[in-house]
Amino acid sequence: MSRNVILLVVVAVVAGRVSIGLKGPGGVARGQTTTSTPVIQDNFDDNKQGTLWTVFGSGTSAKATEVNKRLEFTTTADANETLVGYIGNKWWIDPNQDFQMKVDLYFNVSRQSTGWVTFGLTPNSSTPKDRHVMFGIGRFTSFENYWWQLKEGYRTRTDFASRGWPSATLYISYDYWNDILYLSDIGYGKEEAWQILYDFVQNNWGRVPMYVFIGVTTENLGIASGSVYADNFVIDKGRIGSPYQSPDSNDPDNGGVIITDLVTTLSIVPSTIQRKASGDRITALVGLPKEIVLADWCSTDVPVLSPGGISAGVQGAFTWVDGTVKILASFSKTSFLEAVTRDGEMEVHITGKLKDGRTYAGDCTVTVE
Repeated sequence: MSRNVILLVVVAVVAGRVSIGLKGPGGVARGQTTTSTPVIQDNFDDNKQGTLWTVFGSGTSAKATEVNKRLEFTTTADANETLVGYIGNKWWIDPNQDFQMKVDLYFNVSRQSTGWVTFGLTPNSSTPKDRHVMFGIGRFTSFENYWWQLKEGYRTRTDFASRGWPSATLYISYDYWNDILYLSDIGYGKEEAWQILYDFVQNNWGRVPMYVFIGVTTENLGIASGSVYADNFVIDKGRIGSPYQSPDSNDPDNGGVIITDLVTTLSIVPSTIQRKASGDRITALVGLPKEIVLADWCSTDVPVLSPGGISAGVQGAFTWVDGTVKILASFSKTSFLEAVTRDGEMEVHITGKLKDGRTYAGDCTVTVE
C-alpha cells in the first residue's frame, strides 16, 4: 500500500484526462488541478488495512476487504440498507481550506436490485450513515447510474444520471472562499462539475472536522468478490487534521499523521451542550496515561479544545484516587458554539503539552442542541 501524508497545502499543476460520463462522450478536463505530491494516497496494493483507515458497518452480511490490490466490497442478497466501508482513522479534512480528492470506482452487478459504490464526507468519526455527502456509481434496479446524496438526519437530497461504463474516476472538490462543493467524473472545480452544492458548510454541518469515507450501500443486492471495488484514492489538496500520532513515522502503513505523543481520555461536562441554556462554561476532564505523574503537568501550557481552537480560560491538575493524573479545564461555550453552527452529535478534541514538551490529545462525543 502506497501512503503518503504531508501536513501542508501542496502546489498545484495542470493536467488533463479524457472521460466518457456525466459530461458526455469525449469530455476533456480543462485546467484540472492535480499535484506532484499528494496529501494522502492509498492504492491498496499491499492487501492489508494498515492504520490509515478503520472499518465501519462490517458484519456477516457486508464486508470491506483489501484484496487483489484494491478495496473490495461483498454483501449478501438479504443485506438491506447496508452501508459498509473504510473511514479515516483519527484524521479528517479541515473545511477551513480548499480541498480536492478523487478515487477510482468499479461497479459491475447485473442483478435487478439497488446499490452503489461511493466515497464522500461526514462529520461523524465512526459512521457516515445518517450524516453525509456521498458520490458514487451503481444501479437503481435496472437503471445503471451515477448517484449522489446529501443526508442530514431525515433531510435528504439526491440525484442520478445515466452511466455507460462499469468504472469511473470521481472527483470531489471544495472552494473555501465561496463555500461551494463540486462533484464530477472529469476533474476538479466549477467547469467540470456535474453537481454544485452552494453554501455547503453554512447550510449543513458548519466548519467541523470532515471525515473521509469509501464504501458501498445496498438494498437487497448480493455482491460477489471482484464485482464492486475502489482503488487509487488520493487527496490532491487540502489540510489534514488529527490529534493522534502514528506509532512509527517511518512505517508506510501508518498514514504519517504525527501531531501528538500521548493519547488521553476526555469527558465534557455537560455532554449535551444547549445553546439556550444559561452559563458560558464547558468543562473538560482529561485523563493522562498511568505513567504520567503530577510533576509532569505544565501549568503554563494552555489546553486547546476543537472545533474552534478554543484556549482554556482556567485549568488545574490533580492526582485521582487510582493514581492517575487528571487535568480539569474550562472553555467558553460561546466560542465553541460560534465554531459549531449546526446541532447534533459530534466529536470534540483536546490537545496540550507536558513540561518535557510531549503533547497529549483526547476526544469524546458531545451533543449540541
